Amino acid sequence: VFEKLGMKVVDLPALSQLVGENVAGRPGGAVTLGVGMTFIFSKIPFLAKLGAYIYHFVVLFEALFILTTIDAGTRVGRYLLQEAGGLIYKPLKNTNWWPGIIFTSFLISFSWGYLVYGGNISTIWPLFGTSNQLLGAIALALGTTIIIKKGKARYLWITLVPFLFISATTLYAAYLNIVNSYLPQGNVLLIILSIAIMALAVIILVESALKWYKWLVTDKLTPEEIKASPFNGEPAGQLK
Repeated sequence: VFEKLGMKVVDLPALSQLVGENVAGRPGGAVTLGVGMTFIFSKIPFLAKLGAYIYHFVVLFEALFILTTIDAGTRVGRYLLQEAGGLIYKPLKNTNWWPGIIFTSFLISFSWGYLVYGGNISTIWPLFGTSNQLLGAIALALGTTIIIKKGKARYLWITLVPFLFISATTLYAAYLNIVNSYLPQGNVLLIILSIAIMALAVIILVESALKWYKWLVTDKLTPEEIKASPFNGEPAGQLK
């Protein structure tokens, strides 16, 4: 690790002094990220004496990020499980039914725990970056749709520009991961999951772009007509 960072082992005492803690024998992503970012920011003159604050802020930020991600994943997983399970047992689809909430929450939480305990979460962890960034692109697509539906099309560039950038870079990065990493390793699971995630994202993004083009260019609808226009069969005004 030290060799890759261009540091010598003799730098460890200085790094420990910089962050205000003894980091010897403390491997792990959180500590590595915290020390690395503190080392970088300490090169800025007015931040040189704030190493301990920067280190603990980075560790805290990373912990909050991971915990909120797991929380969101658990919630979405529970919703999907209830939706799918509702096809077999109808009361399960009711998101206000406490037995269903407790049962599906336990299953999702148990799955997280099993993956962590068994060490198998590292198998699907490389997909986190791809899925997270594509989720951001979908959120920007939704934001663009809402802006258009509100008759504020002149402001759509605010979400459209980052939407195009994130979509292009993330899809290309996912492709490079498949070609340069997953295929040489023969990791069939990650290849299948990556292609599935990319395909679903492309369907949503293309469908959104076609709808925007139809509203603004083909039909040349007025803001009032766009507001009243259904989106994929949804009732008019659903996205007001």
